[in-house]
Amino acid sequence: MKYTSKKIDGIDVFYSADWINGLENEMHFSWYYHQAKTVYDNCVREDTILEIGVGTGLLSSLLKKRNWNVTTLDIDADKKPDICESALDFNYIEGNFNTVLAFEVFEHMPYITFQKVINKLKLSKVKTVYFSLPWNERQLMDFKLHLPFFKELNFRLAIRRNKISTIAHFWELSKVNKALDNKELVSYKAMVAMFLMNGYQVTALKK
Repeated sequence: MKYTSKKIDGIDVFYSADWINGLENEMHFSWYYHQAKTVYDNCVREDTILEIGVGTGLLSSLLKKRNWNVTTLDIDADKKPDICESALDFNYIEGNFNTVLAFEVFEHMPYITFQKVINKLKLSKVKTVYFSLPWNERQLMDFKLHLPFFKELNFRLAIRRNKISTIAHFWELSKVNKALDNKELVSYKAMVAMFLMNGYQVTALKK
């Protein structure tokens, strides 16, 4: 995959539009469904929604066609966002956005930059941020067992990777804080504390 770099907050960040032209796997389409369901279940039509990180454009296209007030923001012009700007430099107040969507986006900026973005959202009166982040683990086993007259049994086994191999990721969530080579693992507890410091409550939404 060919990457483009741009200096944001004094650091080179990497991104690519190559992947958006291929057919994604079934799991990714499931993610889009749950992202859209998050909006349907938790937002109202009067909300002014900003999606940071347009990706394939599938989520925003789906929401726009169903008359949700959604604007897209991305640093990559090749993805054809409504606004081409970095999440750190964008003026959220001018857009009057009260809701932000950022699914699998924040790990593409250094953690310190992510903290600055959340602080800026707070100062810009953005009331709610719906987001998802990669969990640093390698899945060893995942299966479901259906038995007559019994509840469905779920079993999952995974271990921490202890490395970040994706060039475009600066950090990922983990159970512990750990410095890696120019990258880092950030504990869920530390991330939640950062949101609380900025006046946000963190709630895990069920699929």
